[in-house]
Amino acid sequence: MNHYGDELTLRLSGIGDTRSLDDDAALTRFMRELVDRIGMTVLAGPLVGTEAGPPERAGKSAVVILAESHAAIHTYPHLREIFVDIFSCKPFREADVLDEFHRLVGDYEITERTLTRRGEEWPRDLTAARRLWSSQRVPG
Repeated sequence: MNHYGDELTLRLSGIGDTRSLDDDAALTRFMRELVDRIGMTVLAGPLVGTEAGPPERAGKSAVVILAESHAAIHTYPHLREIFVDIFSCKPFREADVLDEFHRLVGDYEITERTLTRRGEEWPRDLTAARRLWSSQRVPG
């Protein structure tokens, strides 16, 4: 790999079955199964939080800190939507991610999708990385 890692962001709309989108236990299980399926190592989490408010803003957020980086989702049951962000320095298959969401909610439509190669200028040499970090650091 000639870059640091890949970041997959998705917006899933028209969610077929929204019941699990407002269920802490279901989302905790899902996040564990998702990162296991894509071969990542959990360092912390899953952590699930609730966003209260009007229906267009109410939902759940779930995040897992990974040895390889992170995975996060934001659910909006009333809007039948999920936002997804998976960033990893270890390669993963997008098809596995999509399959896990099908298992969670059934049918959905991908209304936004971005796969970004992150860190293409990331130095492989630790000495060079330290120099780069030091040169860009704002004195505090």
